[in-house]
Amino acid sequence: MRKKLLLINPVRDARLSLATVEPLKVPPIGLGYVAALTPSDWEVRILDENVEPVTDEDADFVGLTGYTQNAPRAYELAARFRRRGIKTVMGGVHASMLPDEAIRYVDSVVIGEAESVWPQVLRDFESNELKKLYTGERICLERLVRCRRDLFNLARYRVKGYMETSRGCPNDCEFCSVTTLYGRTYRQRPVEEVLDELETIRSRILLFLDDNILGHGARATDRALRLFQGMVDRRLNKRWVCQVGIDFANDSGLLRLARKAGCRAAFIGFESLNEESLELMRKTRNLRVGARNYPEVVKRIRDHGIMVSGAFVLGSDGDEKDVFARTTEFVTNSKMDGAQFSILTPLPGTRLYARLQKEGRLLRTNYPDDWKYYGFTQAVFKPKHMKPDELEDGVTQMYMLTDSLAMSIKRAFTATIKTGSLYLGASAYLYNRGYRSCWLRNYKHARSLSAAGSGPAHILADD
Repeated sequence: MRKKLLLINPVRDARLSLATVEPLKVPPIGLGYVAALTPSDWEVRILDENVEPVTDEDADFVGLTGYTQNAPRAYELAARFRRRGIKTVMGGVHASMLPDEAIRYVDSVVIGEAESVWPQVLRDFESNELKKLYTGERICLERLVRCRRDLFNLARYRVKGYMETSRGCPNDCEFCSVTTLYGRTYRQRPVEEVLDELETIRSRILLFLDDNILGHGARATDRALRLFQGMVDRRLNKRWVCQVGIDFANDSGLLRLARKAGCRAAFIGFESLNEESLELMRKTRNLRVGARNYPEVVKRIRDHGIMVSGAFVLGSDGDEKDVFARTTEFVTNSKMDGAQFSILTPLPGTRLYARLQKEGRLLRTNYPDDWKYYGFTQAVFKPKHMKPDELEDGVTQMYMLTDSLAMSIKRAFTATIKTGSLYLGASAYLYNRGYRSCWLRNYKHARSLSAAGSGPAHILADD
């Protein structure tokens, strides 16, 4: 009889998780890679709590992944299976940053990239010699195994086409754990292998999951140009969305080719309009461009028919109370197609966490239960120039102003015209309204649990 492997992507609360915003529901590709490396004598099932519940599934071995905010839920699920005598293993960024914590709740922990050690984990399980810790190497991405897309219930996801073409980031942002997990070397899959796999993806709408599809430096730019040209030459006819650095706007030839290859939207980490905050974050590339030039960055990209959605982090030591109005004004005046506002969150394994811990500024330290608050929607530390409630109120007000019903409809109409895609226009609407709605649910939930009572009525009012 075939052994049963159950792979789970947990969610802390489907009502409050930003990952459940409709356009952001993306299959957990990491579990797809693990499944692809599992021998054929195993029966593999993937459960993603963002789209379906975990009940009392039958399994011989259970693998869990997780970010910091859903780590408590992963531990809860592990306990449920362990009570039934089922062995559990956990990987992902949180377990990699805090293996000594994770091993208290599961039978085994995989640190780092699982691909290099997963076959050994399974062999050890089968011989009843499962180790407590396995440390994966940062793998070469040549001949990367193809994700088991067949194991995802794609009907439950808005994004059905997705691809990872690189790992790692040469930046060294204080608040980010990507470099700790994947390293500062920008590792790229060979262009022809990426194109070959893209030809197998049936969905016309595609999301590139890379932290930065462009990368940094001449070699990375050349590789991006070859990838985009290959998509044109092979007539893949995809409409795709990517994450990319602010320097995407620097090269008009690159922008033209990206648009020709199918790029219709770019998610860019602007992070802050405050250059003192950018200095503290170590956002060196943003500083080179200069916050004063952000409007031109948006214009250049949008002039090539590519939507721009910006990410902003609020609460840095350089931020004073005027940061909310200034950022709202920029997002509105620049005609940005979407914006994601997050509260600065000190994730374990980052220099930010170490610094705030040393300074005694962390507010939520009853671990592991308090990790559920580390979801970028609550202030889990003492800001320098405002109270925690003022930080949360300020970001909430930004969502109320920038993602109102009228503003979201206007953006969706503009996006449809600019991209020539009704699907992407509708996605822009769902993205903006979905983020706003989910943020407000988090805000109201936090206020309901606070001794301070409800927030100001003008903030909580909905349209």
